[in-house]
Amino acid sequence: MSTENRPLAELARLDGKVAVITGAAQGIGLAIAKRFIEAGATVVLADIDDAVQEVVAGLEDSGASVSGSKIDVANRDDHVRVAAEAVARHGRLDIWVNNAGIFPSALALDTTADLWSRVMSINVDGSFFGAQAAARHMVPQGSGVILNIGSTSGFRVGTDGRSHYGASKAAVRGLTKGLAREFGPSGVRVLSVAPVATVTPGVIAGAKSRAEGQDEDAAVEQHLESYASKLPLRRVATPDDIALAVTFCVSDQAGYITGVTIPVDGGYMAI
Repeated sequence: MSTENRPLAELARLDGKVAVITGAAQGIGLAIAKRFIEAGATVVLADIDDAVQEVVAGLEDSGASVSGSKIDVANRDDHVRVAAEAVARHGRLDIWVNNAGIFPSALALDTTADLWSRVMSINVDGSFFGAQAAARHMVPQGSGVILNIGSTSGFRVGTDGRSHYGASKAAVRGLTKGLAREFGPSGVRVLSVAPVATVTPGVIAGAKSRAEGQDEDAAVEQHLESYASKLPLRRVATPDDIALAVTFCVSDQAGYITGVTIPVDGGYMAI
């Protein structure tokens, strides 16, 4: 769709768009949902956690056009169902965000086959299944955006115990490129945003688990301050930092961007 004669403010909007976001009950996924709603989109929040329905109820109370769906992203059929439900309810599917993921810590020699498989099934299989389910509606439609949440660990693993996670996110980078080539001729963009460590419930829980007798809140603060000191911008990313970048990427402002993974990292990749 040509954007040459449309005002910039209009290009930044998501009015009339229908979006599905996985892992949307908290953290980055919820922040993305809130920004999409602010931009005018109808949003389906999908999560394995039943708490997503409470989140949806709260957003509905504020007047948002939202619904919730249960999804296990490692299950291909769940993606097919969620996509079909979105189209049945709203008439179309314009944006699919593969956000759900896990990042357990385990040194390579301590990584079991089950842990490796779990990381890959959620982070890699989940991204592929989601993209495939979305594209089955977007390709015939002739438009759409699939956005994968990657990680700077997909470029380089900066912490011991994250080899499995880095491998999974490197796979997501490759998947993003391949799908962009396949779906581009049908008017469907595929791209990825790669956050650095972000202040999410998962990151906070990880810092608390390493407190080793220290006050947990103090351990979290120390962890975040230490990490921030290594970044050129000297602060840790918030979920909203990532959500703002994602909202731009799925908007018509970014209509000529596809097949790339964009770091949103406070300068981490520059050091």
